[in-house]
Amino acid sequence: MICDIQEEYSEHLFQILSEQFESKYQFHLFHDPQKMKDFLGKGSAEILVIGEECGNEAADTLCAGKKFILTGIPGEKERPEGICLFRYQSAEGIIKMIRKYADSGTASGRSMRKEIPEMPAASSAVQSREVRYLPGKRGEIHIRDEPLVRGMIGIYSPVHRIGKTRFALRLGQKMAYHVPVLYLNLEGYSGGGHYFQHGADRDLGDLLYFLKQEREDWGLKLSSMAVRKNGMDYILPMRNEQDLRSVRAEEWIRLLDMIREKCLYEAVILDLGDAVCGLYDILRKCDRIYTLYICESAAEAKLDQYEDNLREAGYADILAKTVKKRVGKGNRTPGRSEEKDDKSRTAV
Repeated sequence: MICDIQEEYSEHLFQILSEQFESKYQFHLFHDPQKMKDFLGKGSAEILVIGEECGNEAADTLCAGKKFILTGIPGEKERPEGICLFRYQSAEGIIKMIRKYADSGTASGRSMRKEIPEMPAASSAVQSREVRYLPGKRGEIHIRDEPLVRGMIGIYSPVHRIGKTRFALRLGQKMAYHVPVLYLNLEGYSGGGHYFQHGADRDLGDLLYFLKQEREDWGLKLSSMAVRKNGMDYILPMRNEQDLRSVRAEEWIRLLDMIREKCLYEAVILDLGDAVCGLYDILRKCDRIYTLYICESAAEAKLDQYEDNLREAGYADILAKTVKKRVGKGNRTPGRSEEKDDKSRTAV
């Protein structure tokens, strides 16, 4: 069971833990400590993860088998009311800490499915936001023929105006049915309000500024800036193309490293354009790259030139992680066909 007043953070944590421990526990998410206590009055929880902002609620909740306190203080080990979990560490660190106690025998290992009775259907929208249940199956919508890929996923093509951003958004939104996803647009001209909602106060430039400030709560700051669309989070792209060009390659790399280290996203979609500094180094950081193209002679010539440039610049390893994706009908020309033996290619 998770109870935390930081809604964006706890939503991501809920998704990650429910996936990692799906076969063992049923997870419930609360943002209101009192409603959590009312719920626990009907049964017990094998594991409770609760934010320190909930105050004495953690100490007063006596029916949890093992309690973890989400704290913003790194290095803190234990409090009288429970074991401390530094909330801004990596998702892997949080999972490892919970497994250490849940699987070592300190917790009995009984599934909460047997301990807590099913709640009746919520009668209002407010109630339905307070309790979240782990769905039985999430296979209704998926990326066809594509194993789930975690980590950094780059979307780039030397061929323009072929639906790259539409592909990236669609891919991210489908992946969000399985894991927490963050989408970042690193194009000089992202399309603004065509793809992204108006009214957000801060964009990717502000996130880079916060990163320079060396803030300990940087992960939380990112979560507070994120906008959700169809289950996927995104940060509003930079509005000025010259501002994006002025960001150094090492700043982008540091941003990506911090997202891996401090955030709970299991997949980060990078929609990349030619204006971003250090493009090849960013692609090298990716675990998978999708390169879109069309069957048209000029487009294929650009793709060939791009691949030759990677080899000549010493970035041939990027090609080994690349899945080439043909889009549209175009005019097929002799000499190129999609790699039919690539079993990991996505059809979106």
